[in-house]
Amino acid sequence: MRRRNFFKKERNAEYDYLVTYEQPLSYVAEAFQKALVNLEYINIDNQFKVIQFTSTLAGAGKTTFISNISHLMGKKGKKVVIVDLDLRKPKINRIFRAPNEKGVTDYLTGKIDYKTLVNYSEKLNIHYIVAGEKTTAVVNVLEAQKLKDLITKLKEEFDYVILDSPPIIAVSDGLYISRLADGVIFVVAQNETKRSVVDEAINTLRRNNVNIIGTVFTQVSVKNSDLLAYTYGYGYGYTSSLMDEQSKE
Repeated sequence: MRRRNFFKKERNAEYDYLVTYEQPLSYVAEAFQKALVNLEYINIDNQFKVIQFTSTLAGAGKTTFISNISHLMGKKGKKVVIVDLDLRKPKINRIFRAPNEKGVTDYLTGKIDYKTLVNYSEKLNIHYIVAGEKTTAVVNVLEAQKLKDLITKLKEEFDYVILDSPPIIAVSDGLYISRLADGVIFVVAQNETKRSVVDEAINTLRRNNVNIIGTVFTQVSVKNSDLLAYTYGYGYGYTSSLMDEQSKE
């Protein structure tokens, strides 16, 4: 069995290694389980079906978190689809060891149909849609009515539609994607992201009336007693009140 140190600051670049699948009884897998429980509580009325994940900067562990939480959703009987809307630097295809072909951009330009677009991993019990052919007209794609119609169709078919999006500070893409989502979960690399940068990202989301429903802390130091409750490497804080408290400090 391959083992990975999830406590290091360096992000795990092997996206196809899901600790919740490979080591389901580990402390890290348990942290993901707790994250899912918290998500279920804030979504008790199922008002958040389309959930966008974004971060402050690259390397926060966003895609790793998405893949693991989606796997756990699938294990609990939920029908989940991950959509890669990080069209500039797609990574979802790496989770499934699939080529970045026949994806979102290909569907929107009419090169493939819906059945070809949506893939399924029997191993991980996750449906997924890759980004597809690269384009320089990213904003045009994200604002397209056909993309909105696609998300609506997925929302009708799946229990959860998980949108992987670029970091907020890097490009404006995440703000366009937020218009497609019912809520946004903000991923923060606790040991690497400067407070000022996090504040800037949160304020950007707020100015654009983005519905922040939760915060994920990755790369958490297990030596920090205040964060031990979140356990080994991943923490999960939820509701916008957490953001309010942080902004006042």
